[in-house]
Amino acid sequence: MGAAALSPIVTACIQLGPVPILLHTWGAAKYGDWLLLWAIPGYLSLSDMGFGDASGNDMTVRVAAGDRQGALRTFQSSWVLLAVASVVVLLAASLVMWRIPWQLWLKLSSISNSDAAAVIFTLGVYTVLAQQNGIYESGFRCDGHYATGMSWVTALRLIEAVGSTAVAMVRGSSLLAVAVAYLVIRVVGTVAYGLRLRQLSPWLTLGFRHARLKTIRDLSIPALGFMAMPLGHACSFQGFTVVVGSLLGPQSVVAFSTMRTLSRISCQLLTVVARAVWPEMSSAFGAGNIPLARKLHRNACQLGVALSLLAGILLWAAGPYVYRIWVRHAVVFDSACFDVLLVGIIANSVWLTSSVVPMSTNVHHRMAVAYLLGTSGSLALAWLLIHPYGNLGAASAILIGEVWMCWFVLPMALRQVNDTPAEFLSAMFRRPRFNRAWWSTNEV
Repeated sequence: MGAAALSPIVTACIQLGPVPILLHTWGAAKYGDWLLLWAIPGYLSLSDMGFGDASGNDMTVRVAAGDRQGALRTFQSSWVLLAVASVVVLLAASLVMWRIPWQLWLKLSSISNSDAAAVIFTLGVYTVLAQQNGIYESGFRCDGHYATGMSWVTALRLIEAVGSTAVAMVRGSSLLAVAVAYLVIRVVGTVAYGLRLRQLSPWLTLGFRHARLKTIRDLSIPALGFMAMPLGHACSFQGFTVVVGSLLGPQSVVAFSTMRTLSRISCQLLTVVARAVWPEMSSAFGAGNIPLARKLHRNACQLGVALSLLAGILLWAAGPYVYRIWVRHAVVFDSACFDVLLVGIIANSVWLTSSVVPMSTNVHHRMAVAYLLGTSGSLALAWLLIHPYGNLGAASAILIGEVWMCWFVLPMALRQVNDTPAEFLSAMFRRPRFNRAWWSTNEV
């Protein structure tokens, strides 16, 4: 719980802290260019094809069953696949990167087309390198060192943010220099991360000897399900950044991105709830204890909705003042857009906590496809709504996508835990008994 809670705290610091510094150092136009350039390499994170999460689940089950040899086989098979995919993706990207008119497509105002391509390629190398940490994290998780692995990754992300922001503050620093700072810190951190895993679990070694094509095939189905989720995330986050920036320009994308970041503060808390419930939900289903799974789902939804409502009310009241102080009045606050984003977070809290049920039992494939369709549809809808309504249109498209996911995910979760909509809704208004329902396996 401590390691899981540390991650969203650091994420909030990374998302909120550099914004006023970079706006003051670079100005809104240059910072908007940076956000647009950062959004493009995010799609390269899909090159792991979901095998990072799938291998982590498989290795954890095997180690628990005493099958370290099988876990090592999964570890090396996933690493080989990821390494090959990363090289192929980077080679393909390098062939076309400098031929794309980035300046024209993204409406960049402070950087040349060749420099933009260099920044995107550097951040692309950073992104595929960061995927190695996903394979390493599987090793930490499966051998009982989840907290250590999570803490190291969290610390590395914080060091990256601080180091790159310091580089940006140097007089005359370019966007490429900041991108290189990210990459250099990630290289050093990844090497240290791998050495720490080798120290804790010397039996987990990188290599090709134990890699098997059959292992990759066996993991392919759950991996594809996990792959659809980051693809949906890319459509939702990087996709909206690109669409808003290409239609309205860097100034508008800074306004939209910063308001969305502020509105999503409670999402970091929801992630902690989901991570804490996930293993307990898997154990409940594994033991055939459906009543306990039902209680976990109800209490998780209660907590998630309560947190999002509380954060939404506080942000609705104080958000405009916090925002203006945060960005130092460099960007105009759009209250209508911000309010719609807050409503979307409440809808997000319902389906995000409910999604733990299918994810914990590896039946998440339909949900993942629905999420991908929902985010793609909301992105297309945003393209239509931005012309007449600006950033408010983009926020409205996001809200519609969140409602779609509630309609799809909640009934699926209720069926799995043998709950009905009426009983679930009634339970949502009862006082939760966390001490018994969450932590006592003898509840039922």
